[in-house]
Amino acid sequence: MGLLIGVGNTVPQFPYQDLWYGIKINLKNSGHCIADGKLERVGNLDLHRSLPIQKRIKRYMATLDGKVNYWLGANDSTLKEGGGAARLNALDGNVELYKPDYWRRVEFDGDYMLVAVSEVELPGFTYMKEMARSPWFATFDRTTNKPVSACFLQWNADGTVKRDANGLLVLTDNAANFRGGNNSATNDTNNKSLLGMPATNTSKATIRSRCKTLGAMWHHGGWRFREEMGWLMAIEFGDLDSQAAYHADKTVDGFAQGGLGNGTFLDSAQWSAFNSYNPVIPSGITAKLGNNTGIVEYVIKEWQTGVDKTLKVASYRGWEAPHQSLWEHDDDVIIRCFKPSEGGQMLIYLCTDPAKFVTPTDKATAVPDGYEEMGALPVAQGYITSMGYGLGYTFPNDTTGGASNKNYCDHFWRQTVTDDNGLDGWYQLLSCVGANHSEAAGVRGANASNRGADTNTYYGFPLCLEL
Repeated sequence: MGLLIGVGNTVPQFPYQDLWYGIKINLKNSGHCIADGKLERVGNLDLHRSLPIQKRIKRYMATLDGKVNYWLGANDSTLKEGGGAARLNALDGNVELYKPDYWRRVEFDGDYMLVAVSEVELPGFTYMKEMARSPWFATFDRTTNKPVSACFLQWNADGTVKRDANGLLVLTDNAANFRGGNNSATNDTNNKSLLGMPATNTSKATIRSRCKTLGAMWHHGGWRFREEMGWLMAIEFGDLDSQAAYHADKTVDGFAQGGLGNGTFLDSAQWSAFNSYNPVIPSGITAKLGNNTGIVEYVIKEWQTGVDKTLKVASYRGWEAPHQSLWEHDDDVIIRCFKPSEGGQMLIYLCTDPAKFVTPTDKATAVPDGYEEMGALPVAQGYITSMGYGLGYTFPNDTTGGASNKNYCDHFWRQTVTDDNGLDGWYQLLSCVGANHSEAAGVRGANASNRGADTNTYYGFPLCLEL
């Protein structure tokens, strides 16, 4: 068992108790949080209150060579740290969200799973290196095709987003050069405008080649960032359900609680009729929250004739809408699905070297250089009930008995493969989950049913920086 002794005990007794904090998950309990007994806070409870690792997550402006141009205001990203106006509209670099380095231990012991984190190196803990990604979905400079992480919104003195007399967004002067969605200018002057929105409708391979024009450290392999942040969120909230109701207040014991809510759900037919599933949430709508967790209301004008729609867009420590908005291309993982006659497994592969990120052809027989097998994904789609562990990261490995209010509460999608239906081979993994999925959405939501070249108007991408 190594370092972590007695995980199954009511009161765990671990060495170095004061130097780490985490959650103990009861694998036999079908709940999802502290209150229903699924989780227990373990380690140093004072660290659970102060959350030293989570507090180091913050937004900044990155130069093209990967350095910090300046940090953004802790409580307002439209300001520089220490004061003065920040320029988020691509003039001072890319807006990035920094995730610090720390040490983590994931361990299974009978009926329990433990996820523990520490600011200092401890025996048996794995080093999780620092990295960064855009705090929202990215777009492109439509003149150069270079990927950009920026916000083109303007703000009123009271902190609300600026709109004109017709209620339409007032954007910075250069917004048209970074148009989002499928880059159609048709609606630039009306409520369906793609100005200020993230870019979509672009394949992984194209995004990858465009990221390389920025430099070797830039890419769109954001799955590792997401996996780590999902656990930091669960440790902070004491809840595996990222869609649990948002609570600004802490418990009487001083612990965070709840989740990010379900405030960005869109009816699928209405979204299709509105703008063919192009983005509707402008990048950076949570800028005024800074590095804080919170909810911002955003109004879509004339969502239906004569009817506006108000979304409640969440941000977790500067990470905007991490669990329900657009599907997210992630370049650092790929999926291989075998025929039943070949064993029938669906395996997930991880690559940590951006220079080796690739989209294999659907029927390629070899594993691409740099990708290593992590383990097997669930044999059937459904709500995720348990996690596997490999190469230092966790991944969904079972959906048996899952539901939207049990265990991880997030959905896993996959193809049903037979020996003769031609659906074996390589796939990409989409995460985040589109806004047209309600309870199925979540920070760990995963879709392994799309081929590597697939794209759509509601598939976005993160702009990541390998530090």
